[in-house]
Amino acid sequence: MNAVTPTGAAPPVRQGISAAVLTVLFLVVAGLLFYGIYLALPANHEFGALLWIGALSLVFALACYLLESASRDPTAQRSLAWAFLAMGFATLFLSVGLGPYYGVETSGGQLVGLIVLAILLGVTIALISWRLRSVQQTEHQEVARQAWRQETPVSALSYATANSPGNPTAMPPPSPGGGRPPAGGN
Repeated sequence: MNAVTPTGAAPPVRQGISAAVLTVLFLVVAGLLFYGIYLALPANHEFGALLWIGALSLVFALACYLLESASRDPTAQRSLAWAFLAMGFATLFLSVGLGPYYGVETSGGQLVGLIVLAILLGVTIALISWRLRSVQQTEHQEVARQAWRQETPVSALSYATANSPGNPTAMPPPSPGGGRPPAGGN
């Protein structure tokens, strides 16, 4: 192997302080944005503010999920994505579900809102299960790939390779007469 060929053993990934600082910074910015939305709407529009906050949480969850691909160790992004996803759905379901009790929504509007949210939650769960299944399949393939990398390479010039199961013998089969020419007959 030459110096630029990887050996297969990667150095361990170390998550530094920067991931924690960026996570806290992102949470502070998101919290200030949510607070700003809540304050920006008039006093009697808390319902609308909560709907905006829930929808924005789902957008943040999607953004954190997409940012996982930009990191070697996406633990912080994955955690934020799950947290924003849970916060978004909880805020939306509680806001829509409790809307008629606070006099801001009719029972029909509540039913339509809950149906739309249930469909959105079902689609989200389906996409999450599809993604988890593909991650598990990739991990299974990586185990097989690592086992293959651990094997010693086979030389094309070795006798064992020449007599592999796909090519059972490198020499022609022996003649039926044991090496003697066939008997000529008159």
